[in-house]
Formats: sequence, C-alpha cells, structure tokens
Amino acid sequence: MENRNTKILENLKKEINLLASDMEKQDAAEFYSELADWAYANGEAMLMEDEPEMQDYENQ
Repeated sequence: MENRNTKILENLKKEINLLASDMEKQDAAEFYSELADWAYANGEAMLMEDEPEMQDYENQ
C-alpha cells in the first residue's frame, strides 16, 4: 500500500477507535463486526471487478 494510503488508513483507525471508545462494550463489538463485514465485502467487490468474466463453453 502506498505511503499516502497507509497514512489515511491509520487516521481512520484512530478516529474509529476514538468513536468506539464511547460505546458500551457489546455495542463496540457489534460495531467492529459490522465494520469488518463491510470492509471485507468492499475488498471482495474491488477484486471481482478486475477478474475476467468466466466463459460457459458447454452451453454454446
């Protein structure tokens, strides 16, 4: 990851941790779980856009 992106990510992590520190423990756990799901889904979506489309040669 580029240096600029690393700095952006670190700043986001700090801000997220600051926001979560005001939450109840269970709420913070659920928040981080939803954040992880969101990040994973977005990461997968970025990778899928770069993958070539599969050809179905059997039905042609």
